[in-house]
Amino acid sequence: WVMMGVVHYDELAETSTPFIFVADRLFGVWGRWAGIVATIMASLSAFSVTLGASSRVLFALGRDRHFPASFARLHPTFNTPHVALLICAGLVVLLSGLGVVRFLASVSSFGYLIAIGVVNYSVIALHRRMPNLRRPFRVALYPLTPILGVIACWFFIPTLETRSLLLGAGLTAAGVVLYLFQPANRDELRGIPELLRRWIVRIRAHWRPHMRVLIIGGGTQGSNIADRLLKRDEFRMVFRSSEYQITFIEEDGARSEELGLRFNVPVLHGDGTKPEVLEQADLGNLDVAIAATHHDDRNTIIALQAKRLGVPRVIAVAREADHVALLEQNGVVCISAPFATAAMIENHLDRPGVADLMQLEGGVASLLDVAVPEGGVVVGKRIEAIDIPEECVVAAVIRDGEFVVPRGYTEIRGRDHVVFVGPPSAVQDAHELFSSDSRSA
Repeated sequence: WVMMGVVHYDELAETSTPFIFVADRLFGVWGRWAGIVATIMASLSAFSVTLGASSRVLFALGRDRHFPASFARLHPTFNTPHVALLICAGLVVLLSGLGVVRFLASVSSFGYLIAIGVVNYSVIALHRRMPNLRRPFRVALYPLTPILGVIACWFFIPTLETRSLLLGAGLTAAGVVLYLFQPANRDELRGIPELLRRWIVRIRAHWRPHMRVLIIGGGTQGSNIADRLLKRDEFRMVFRSSEYQITFIEEDGARSEELGLRFNVPVLHGDGTKPEVLEQADLGNLDVAIAATHHDDRNTIIALQAKRLGVPRVIAVAREADHVALLEQNGVVCISAPFATAAMIENHLDRPGVADLMQLEGGVASLLDVAVPEGGVVVGKRIEAIDIPEECVVAAVIRDGEFVVPRGYTEIRGRDHVVFVGPPSAVQDAHELFSSDSRSA
């Protein structure tokens, strides 16, 4: 502001030494020389700090065995990393004589902006990994401050020279590779596939098709089904094939209000057995209708009405054998296990080709029963010869209604049911492998 108050900004833009230019304008020749001396002293100060910092980086790399151990050698008298200092000084002298100072300045800016951005991100990572760590001070407005720091640093990186961006990116990639392949960091390297799988799961969650679901009956069963379908966690993000848009039909007025407030979804107040009420739910755009009242006769009427009105998939909760037989004869999927209604409906919508899926200990592990197709890619292979994820265990093989203890030499046959136990992502990989049909490949 002071310089622009003395000289117009157009004039400042035309000079490569604005500080000296303004000093000359204010104080004449003596001001110009004073500005030159001050600029030289400031440059030397910045140079010495940068040289010292760079040598410490080399020293740390040598100490941690990423570079030769000689880089970490300390001077016997001054206790400074003299080898690293000499290497950095030699590089500065060599590169300054090549006439690429401007390019080197741009590369240096790339490294500085990346490093400071990483430091800001590390504050967030450390808080998440060790939230109870005692800290000597608190970061003001956390996590806003480090997030703004990352944005502020990395926002300017694209404005640098293309050559410096390419060189900086190449050196960064080489450094990452060297770091990960160090023996002490092999665990992090082995964890990359799992990290990528988690990111893929999250990305896929945003690209799933939407399934429009009509639930008739907002009592305990209907509410449990909605809870199950709308719940979002890693377990469901792995296995879920669609994102659900739910609409309720509920006859009780008070319960209709409660459902609207609880789930924030459309609720039609009316008798779901009546066609005129069902038609108000825009049946032409529905994917599935679920009859989930507490009465088998009402569920049967609702399901048959929905089927007659053209809903592609209809599911009904029913316990009595007569109702079950009638519904199945008319192409309605019948759920008859009251204690597992919500889970079974979710399984049918997300995984119609899978016999059953259970979530163990809040999603830490899953138990999955997969039906092997006649022309499956694993048919005729021994279990030991199949590339099953390491974290996944074959718990059982059900063949023709009989239990087969799985061994390494057990051969998989078409129409076998194979039961897996493991983390959700590993079980999903096993499901895709064992349910694949070689005839469609």
